[in-house]
Amino acid sequence: MSAISRRSLLQGTAAAGATLIAGNLWRWDAQAQTAGGSAELKPAFDKLDQYIAKRMPELNAPGMTLVVADRSGPLRISTYGFADTKLRRPVAPDTLYEIGSISKSFCGLAILQLRDEGKLDLHKPVREYLPWLEIDSRFDPITVHHLLTHTSGMPGDAPMFPRAPYGGKLWTGYAPGTQWNYCNLGYRLLGLIVQKLDGRPFAQAVRARLFERLGMTSSEPVITMDIRPRLATSYVGYFEDRPLMSDRKFAEAGGLIFTEASGSIASTPGDMGKYIQMILNGGQIANGRLISEDSFRQFLTPFAKAAEFGPDTSYGYGLAIDQIEGRKIARHTGGMVSFVSSIHMDVTDGVGAFASVNARMNEYRPNEFARYALELARAAKAGKPLPDRAPFMPEKILKTPADYPGTYTTIDGKKLVISATAERVYWSRDNAQVALLPFGPDVFLPDDPVLAKYIIRFGRDDKKQIVEAFYGPDWFLGSKYSGPREFKFPEEWRAYPGHYRNDSIWIGSARVFLNKGQLWLENTDQLYPLGGALFRPAAEEWVPERVSFDGIADGRALRMNLSGVDFDRMGAP
Repeated sequence: MSAISRRSLLQGTAAAGATLIAGNLWRWDAQAQTAGGSAELKPAFDKLDQYIAKRMPELNAPGMTLVVADRSGPLRISTYGFADTKLRRPVAPDTLYEIGSISKSFCGLAILQLRDEGKLDLHKPVREYLPWLEIDSRFDPITVHHLLTHTSGMPGDAPMFPRAPYGGKLWTGYAPGTQWNYCNLGYRLLGLIVQKLDGRPFAQAVRARLFERLGMTSSEPVITMDIRPRLATSYVGYFEDRPLMSDRKFAEAGGLIFTEASGSIASTPGDMGKYIQMILNGGQIANGRLISEDSFRQFLTPFAKAAEFGPDTSYGYGLAIDQIEGRKIARHTGGMVSFVSSIHMDVTDGVGAFASVNARMNEYRPNEFARYALELARAAKAGKPLPDRAPFMPEKILKTPADYPGTYTTIDGKKLVISATAERVYWSRDNAQVALLPFGPDVFLPDDPVLAKYIIRFGRDDKKQIVEAFYGPDWFLGSKYSGPREFKFPEEWRAYPGHYRNDSIWIGSARVFLNKGQLWLENTDQLYPLGGALFRPAAEEWVPERVSFDGIADGRALRMNLSGVDFDRMGAP
């Protein structure tokens, strides 16, 4: 699939600089819980606090909860910023934060417990446990292992019973086990398997099987209105129809009900420290084992390459797995409607960290905080110099700003003027310079809430020179562009461009453009025709996602369907 997908546009953001909390940073520190550990770790935690004090305003993070733990348990619990910005109420250690897809590892552990009990075979077809599940596939059956590793071949977020053109059946794009495609649907199905084989509702099963045994007494297995008073107040972008939350202005999020195993857990830093402790101890807990040694080995086995997490990253049973400088790192992120979380664990050296923020801040998850906390603690415990920042944290530095400057012009005379400094690229317009924030290879987001309605994507020629740019429905040609200027395409495609919307708080808006004779979703994913009004939003034939259009009236499609989810037309793109 493309390096920048609709999913990444909705869930990720580009770094920007503004402040929500206006420099008022609240912090609470627990006492170190390891014998004699307080003195050796204090310089590391002081350095961490200084870094967080600087970075939270830059990333527009209202509040954060963080824990560092080792094999003996939580070393330090800290909270920063506000659980409610209007009331100026600081985050407390018992404030609940939604951990998002980090919940998948909890589901994976419950599945492995059922395996240990002889109730489940990881390599049996899923339909042996869910016989009602209908999947239209020409490939071998999907197994529980395929669901756990995101290698099932099913689309990532399709409903279980998608409407036409799918006829209520799910589908696959590739033979299970041969590709990797992040799939929330797979973990929703795993949650149903846990519920069926355990004999209790999923929430009760997780609480009894995992929370009670780990001593996670403050956590909640599902998100309902009942727990809302305990949750931090959380925030979404004010301009919520933009591709990214770029405006740095927040609106308070509404209440959420989410009970699916793909991301249903809310927790506290102390409880997440206990979870990290169990993983660092190989599944061993105070009164025995949470899962067998063999099941734990499989839990952290790098079964499938997971490019979305990194070029050298693989995926186990609910966690991404890295081998970095001879150390095994288990990690994951979690993105909810208005919370973002990150967990990083050095399984080899036995230290880990978890961080969660109560907003879609201007960065893709609080990875840097969890990573840096881990690196500082590990260095301090080993008596080594404290790093300035995590050495394996990917840098978002634009390497070639000089590639982009120039004047680009549409066929009908609109102009796009781009300039650059040694570090940044700018859009020069109306006597102002609007910074373009890098979001991927040749993809930028205007640092302006109105202009950020669309991203800017630049195109290169065979010589790797920038020769064109795309902004929404407009195609801009640079002075070095020498290709064709007219393109043929099926006449019926004229009906498809538009702004489409689903009222779900999870889904929101999508825009379809017709540029250079090709259809594009959000100007990042080209739509490849599969016949009629059905398209695949990626060049790779194995990608299972599908886009279709119907309800043609007065030459315009009134509905778009993205992998079984309907969007209604709102107007022009």
